[in-house]
Amino acid sequence: MSRSRLACLSLLLLLLPSCLEIDGQEIFLRHDGTSDRIDIMLVHRGIFAEGGEDSLEAAAAHLEHAMSTGKFIIFNNWPLKMDLSTPLPAPYDALAKHLDVENGGLFTDPKGVLCGYQFIRIRRAKEFIRKVNALIELALQAACIKGIPDLDGRKFDEETRDNIREFLRNRRQFLTVNAGRIELNLPLSAADHRVLKEVVRESVTEDIPRAIKRRLSVEQRRQGGGSVTNTKTSKEEVSIKSAVLQREIERSPTHQLFWDNDVSLQRTVDLTTVGLGVVGTEQLHFTKGKDGLYHEAFLLKIRDEQFEIEDGIPDQELQRRFTSFQARDARLPPELAAHRESIGKE
Repeated sequence: MSRSRLACLSLLLLLLPSCLEIDGQEIFLRHDGTSDRIDIMLVHRGIFAEGGEDSLEAAAAHLEHAMSTGKFIIFNNWPLKMDLSTPLPAPYDALAKHLDVENGGLFTDPKGVLCGYQFIRIRRAKEFIRKVNALIELALQAACIKGIPDLDGRKFDEETRDNIREFLRNRRQFLTVNAGRIELNLPLSAADHRVLKEVVRESVTEDIPRAIKRRLSVEQRRQGGGSVTNTKTSKEEVSIKSAVLQREIERSPTHQLFWDNDVSLQRTVDLTTVGLGVVGTEQLHFTKGKDGLYHEAFLLKIRDEQFEIEDGIPDQELQRRFTSFQARDARLPPELAAHRESIGKE
């Protein structure tokens, strides 16, 4: 890459929000209690560029940055993205020290869709989970004292506070990770449990129509010859025929989340348990459904720029590579390796 092009890409990274996005994602997690580690494979389904006129160039810059640093995202570029090659604020820095990242590479699936995969290893998993539990405890205590900002400052009631004290007194864990299943245990009162259910209901009610409108807006814009990277919802009304409404609901990512995954919300007298996965299985598999916004423009762009892309990789091959990763150390990307070396010298 020329020096002038590298300078332009660096400027784009500084000035623009991330234009690199994924349409869907699969997460595979394997917990090895004997080795005290958790191995994760992220499969990014449908990598595309979104934004304005410079989005393709900016997305290519962000892709190069991710390949150099090992930056990874969960679900979408927001809310959870992490770059371990730079110092992170406390308390996240304490968690980051447990994480290794290896970039698996770019590929197209058998349908020709641009995808990518990464491996993440959590070393000293028991200690990592203890730290996460400490953060959850702090968050619950803050909710008792200051309230929950996203719920207009609503505080947990007195019964929940008593439940939390008893929960901690018995040395129970808020977060547990076992082979094939993750559970989040919240010692809520019956009233606060109902509030949690109402939050979930409102989120689902809002997310499904929003996702449908956005996808249909993008489809109509592209069919009319508009920008393929503009993924904003149109200000114009989007009509949906009643005959296809059920299909559109079923295609929405939020609907797929509940039906494509083993998600549970269990209630006992003084405990709410949110579960993901199946007890007794060797691997947890979670799917984030596709938004339907993918376009091949970015694939064509990076092919022209000679990015290395494997063609037609099936899911079975990805699983084989994930198994191979479990038998060796992670191969850190250059900037992450340099950062870890500098930390070791301090």
